[in-house]
Formats: sequence, structure tokens, C-alpha cells
Amino acid sequence: MKVIPPHRCAVFGALVLLVLTACGTGSGGGLSLGPQQQSVSGAYLQGRFAAQEFNISAAETAFQEVARREPGPKGNRTAFIYALASGSSDLAEKQARLVISSVDAQNALDDDIGVQKDLPRLTLATAAMRDNNPEAALRYLEEDGLTSSLSRSLAVLLRSAALYDAEGQDAGARALLDVEQGLFTGLIPLQGAFLSLLAGDPRAAEIGFRAALGAPRRDVAALGYAQFLEAEARGDDAVAIYTSMIQDGGLYARAGRMGLTRLGVLEGQDKTFRKRAEKMPPLVEDADGLFAMALANYAWLGFEQAIQAQGYGPLADQRRRASMVVPLALANLARDVEPSSDIANYLAALIYSFFDEPEDALEAVEAIKPTSWLYTFAQLEAADSARNKGSVDDAIKRLRSAMKDDPGAPQLGLQLHATLLAEKRYQEADKVGTQAIAAAEALSALPSSLWRYYFSRGAGRIDAGTWQSGIDDLEKALELAPDEPAILNHLGYSYVEEGQQLDRAFGMIERALALQPDNGAIVDSLGWAHYQRGNIDEAVTYLERAVSLEPSDAVITDHLGDAYFVAGRKREARYEWQRVLGLDDADAELLKRVRAKLNGETSGIMPAGAVGGRT
Repeated sequence: MKVIPPHRCAVFGALVLLVLTACGTGSGGGLSLGPQQQSVSGAYLQGRFAAQEFNISAAETAFQEVARREPGPKGNRTAFIYALASGSSDLAEKQARLVISSVDAQNALDDDIGVQKDLPRLTLATAAMRDNNPEAALRYLEEDGLTSSLSRSLAVLLRSAALYDAEGQDAGARALLDVEQGLFTGLIPLQGAFLSLLAGDPRAAEIGFRAALGAPRRDVAALGYAQFLEAEARGDDAVAIYTSMIQDGGLYARAGRMGLTRLGVLEGQDKTFRKRAEKMPPLVEDADGLFAMALANYAWLGFEQAIQAQGYGPLADQRRRASMVVPLALANLARDVEPSSDIANYLAALIYSFFDEPEDALEAVEAIKPTSWLYTFAQLEAADSARNKGSVDDAIKRLRSAMKDDPGAPQLGLQLHATLLAEKRYQEADKVGTQAIAAAEALSALPSSLWRYYFSRGAGRIDAGTWQSGIDDLEKALELAPDEPAILNHLGYSYVEEGQQLDRAFGMIERALALQPDNGAIVDSLGWAHYQRGNIDEAVTYLERAVSLEPSDAVITDHLGDAYFVAGRKREARYEWQRVLGLDDADAELLKRVRAKLNGETSGIMPAGAVGGRT
């Protein structure tokens, strides 16, 4: 078994999952092994393979077997990580105790990076809070026991919750003031606001919320502040916040609808929704909730960083998944201490979906109740998980049911529209897309949100063959959001495909690429625009780059094959076309065209007016 040197791990994101899989060591498969050792080795190899495939549940099962049959520092450490990532809190707690109970076990963590080395202590602190033992939680959260600055920053918030539980508001507040120099303090105002709210100190709570509105997790701060204003009978001030949530159209849109419904500002919502809005719980209800909120907020910041930092390219998805292991671990800790933590449950579901673990994702979102502000997006994630399990019909059924249950949520129609389009059920999709637009417009959504609905219906209409009506929708979307790269690229590409308005289309795609220079789909569009204009040398340059960014995209690969062919590089063209046949996203129509080209039917490839091609 070849072991990759530890310094090479940085190439792949260098977080827990790849540290354990690419840099781990274990017993080999030598001929001298006895039956029991072979079983241990087999379980290890199964776990390692599952980890490399980012199969969290399979890796957890295999490494637990390794730890059971052949306990040791590294085995316990590995079993702990995967138990925590898979949400097996009892097993994670057991392994965490083993990891921190001996010097050898703690030394085994020396290869770990950042907060992952402190996860055993954070796990046991969480278990102590869950078991109503804040004093024990505080012992695990002592600064000299934590190694990374991120862990110590998080521990400030966790200690404040534990001290509030054990000694009251003053002790909890002092913990937020006693912070060593150099630590991240961006979430302290928000934690202080919720702590003051629990303690019945409205003046301090408002100061904290106002400060938190300019810090990370400002959306959570805005929702907490709006709920605070409602409770203080300052409904007019809360209206502005709730209205902005609706207009944004994102994750907090349902919270805005619920708030405005409670305040009597938003009319037209059905009876069921109104009842649920009245029963919406506060974000934090007790010390456990405060503890969970800190974990969930740190998890969310890590998740956002993982999504944004990895960019595009062939290894981007692998790096992104590796970077999500620690956020998943923190989200699961939040779920352990506060099972009703909607933020933690939703975030865990998102990450499990990235790891292709639909059962775990479904379990997480099904913990989110209809009275939650996140219920709409929980239904969207549940439908995604059903589809990932291979049941598109179940996904469609879930979305139709959710739309019937809450017809005022346009996001449900947006996703159902996309799901039906993927199944080429164009008439149904168009009807749903129109319903989604009507629901979005009924909420007076700002252009920053409304464009998505016209964009989605327009793209669907073009796919369905109703080109002009699709173009009209895309032009409307562009009018609403003139600097949105997705619109610029799709509209420009659509014109290029039809050979219409090529100069304007070229300009739109160039503008989209300037906004997202490493987006392979946009690079492909620009290459294809050059191709349609007959600039073959330029087309090849851009399409080669697009394939390097998105090597598994069948359409981009086919485009490069066509450009090579016109450039006279016929052997390379055949290679790219042949590669299309093995790509997962190649649909039947594309495969038919590619096979025809491989069989010599290439008369339709040459664009009109081609110039600059090599022969």
C-alpha cells in the first residue's frame, strides 16, 4: 500500500478527512498476517477506500470495526472522527474519552490541523452540557487544553453559555470580555445579545444585536433582533427587517413572511401558515440553545469558507468536501446538545448531501418542524435527498405536497420547476415556473431575487424548444439583474447557439467571464462564441482552458472536439469525442451526435466563415 508523504496532503485541502485517508498509516496486507489481523486489515482498507470516496457512513462503520478489533491511538482517533462526522454521538463520546485519556493517544493527534485536534475536548464539553453538567463542560473548555486559536475563540462562546447555566448572566458576560489577544471576536456581540435576552436584560440585548448586525452571521443577528423587537412591542421597527428578508428571497425569506404575518402586515397567507407563524419559537430558548448556537455559527462560517474558497477546476469538489468535515463535526455537536437546533440540522443536511449521504440528510431535515423559519428550505433539501437516493418521483411528490402546504413560498416552485425540467417534463415545468413567478411577485420581491424566477423559466423554455419566449424571459431577468454572471452567460450562449446577435452575445459572455474568471462554463461559452464567429485559434485556446477547469463536463468536451476538428487536429478531436462517451453527464442526444461524428458524419461541424484554423 503506497502511503502519500504528509507534506503532500496540503494539495488536497489538508483537513481531517484527507489527513486521515491520504496520510494515515495502518497494518499492511502482508502474507504473514493471521486470520484476525487480515480481518482488521480488510476493515481498515474498506474504511480508507470509503473515506477517499467521502462515504462517511461506510467509513465510520469500518473504522469502528478497526478500533474494536485492534484498539490503539490512531485507530481510536480515526474512529472518533468518523463517528462524529456521521452523527453517532454516543460512539464519538466514547472514542473521545479514549483519545484524551492517554499521552500516546493525544500524541496521535499531532498530525491533525487546527480545530480538529481539539474536537475530542469539544465533544466531551458538549456531552457534559447535554447532560446538565456545565461545570464538567468548563473543565474540558479550559484554554490550556485547547491548541488552536479557532478552538479557543469558539471556547470563549461555549464557556459563556456554560457559565450562564452554572452561575448566571454576570458570569456568562464576563467570559465574553475575558478574551486573549489575537482571537477571533466577530461572534461575541451576537452571543452576548442572546445571553442578555435569556437573562431578561433588554438594554444589553439590543446593544449586542446592533453590534452583531455589522459582524459575521448578520442574518442570524437580524432575525434575533427582529424577534426581540416584536417581544418589546416595537413592531414597526421589526417590519423593516422582516421585509428585507422577504425581498432577499433567500434562506430567511420564510422568517420574513412569518414575522410580517404575525404583525398583520402581510395579507393573503393561508390559515395553516398563519397558525405556524404564531407558533414560531425564538432562536435561543435556554443555555443549551446558546451553546448550540455558538457551535452552529462556527460550523456555518466554516461551511461558507469551504464553498467559497475552493474555486473551480478538477480538484475543487474534492477540496470542498474535505474542507466540510470540521463544519459537519461542529454541526453534529450542536445537534447533540440541542436536537431542535434548526440551523445545525439544516447545515448538517447540506453537508451530508455534498457527501452523497441522502439518508443522513433526510434524518437531519426531518427534525425541522413546520413552525420553523427554515421549514421551506428543509423541504427543498428533503426533495434533493430523495432525488439523490434515486427517487425522482418521490422528490417531485415532496415538492408538490410542500407547494400545496405552503403556496406562498415561491422557492418551492423554483425547485420543482428545475426538477421537472431535468425529467424533460416541459409543459408541467412551465406551469410550475409561472406559478413560482406569481408567488414571488406577490411578495413584492426585489429584482435581486425575482430575476431567478424569470431566468429559470426562460432557460426551461429554451430547452423545450420555445426559443423566443425563453429569450424574452432571459432578457427580463437581465433587466432585473444586469450584472448577474449566470444570466449574461446563459443569454449570450443562447444567442450564440442560434447564431444571432453575435457581437452583443460576445460582449455579454466576456462581461460574465470578467465577473467569474475561473468558471469553466463561462470560459466554454466564450470559446464557443469564438467558434461560431469562425475564430478557431481563439476558440481552441478558450475551450482547452474550459476543459481543464471542467474535465467531466460532456458538452464542454464535445465543443473542444469540434474546435480541434475544424483546426485540422483530427486525432485530438477524436480523442475528445471518445472521452465524451465515458462521461456521466452526457445525455442520449449528445451521445448520438458524438457517435455520428466518430463514424465520419462531420459535415455540419464547420461554422460559417471559419478563419484562422490550422491544417
